[in-house]
Amino acid sequence: MLANTARRMGFLAVATAFVIGVAAPAVHADPVDEKEKQIEEQFHTLEGVIEDYNRVNEEFKETAAKVEALEKELKPFEDQLAVLYEEVGAIARNIYMGGQMTGTMTALTTGSPDTLAERMTLLDQVTADSSDAIDRLNDAKASLDERKGVLDGLYETQSQQESEMKAKKETITADIERLSGERDKAYRDSRGLSDDSFIPPFVPGKRGEVVRFALKQVGDDYGWAAEGPDVWDCSGLMLGAWKQVGVHLPHNAAMEWNQLQHISRDELQPGDLVFYNGLNHVAMYIGGDHVVHASDYGIGVIISTVDKGGSPYYGSARVPGF
Repeated sequence: MLANTARRMGFLAVATAFVIGVAAPAVHADPVDEKEKQIEEQFHTLEGVIEDYNRVNEEFKETAAKVEALEKELKPFEDQLAVLYEEVGAIARNIYMGGQMTGTMTALTTGSPDTLAERMTLLDQVTADSSDAIDRLNDAKASLDERKGVLDGLYETQSQQESEMKAKKETITADIERLSGERDKAYRDSRGLSDDSFIPPFVPGKRGEVVRFALKQVGDDYGWAAEGPDVWDCSGLMLGAWKQVGVHLPHNAAMEWNQLQHISRDELQPGDLVFYNGLNHVAMYIGGDHVVHASDYGIGVIISTVDKGGSPYYGSARVPGF
């Protein structure tokens, strides 16, 4: 009797599960939500390209400054060589006037200061001190020219990288704009990508200046490698905000991370930076578990919860001394 009852109960359970399985409606993915996911995936890729561009741009500036400094450093040596060249030319002319000029000696007065040391060996009338001085100057200039050549090569390499990344960025941006045109703006807005209802707490002092500046940019457009005044990318907004209190941050999320003091998430205070997506995105903590950040094309500068500020969460950091 008990065995028969158990068999009947088992049959009913299987039958019920079958009916429920048949009756359950098919679950279809929301096409707009799928577009959102595609945009997010492609934008995560784009963030890496943009931050790579920003990094190279920072290095590019440093290289340009070094090249300019070396050019200034070279100038006095070039001027001194030109003076010595004129002095040697005068000596050679005096020799010529004395009837001692030969075809070999004529070569001394032609050319430029760059080959002066080599040509000086032809003129035994020049004092040893003068010859030594020219040798020292030419050696120093050769060393500086070599260093400048290295920097010029690096400058050219970075220019090529900059052009390549710009081309890559344009390709990805075109894809994002195509997807953005297909998604429903009203639906996107209804998802609350910008938490406009959140009222940030008052923050005093310099941290407050930084936070208020960032919040004033809410609604501004997103633009790659932009640092204001009306268009920003993620690291550019952090740069612009902290610049208000005399702190210079590099225009690159990874460089900002390397420059700052790393803290845990539960230590966050308004003005601290929150990093995402393998250091390819950065936001500013404003209190109440919220951040302000330059989010994406078509979205711009918005307020989000920390968890919605980017994906995945990487870490938090603080400007030393604040």
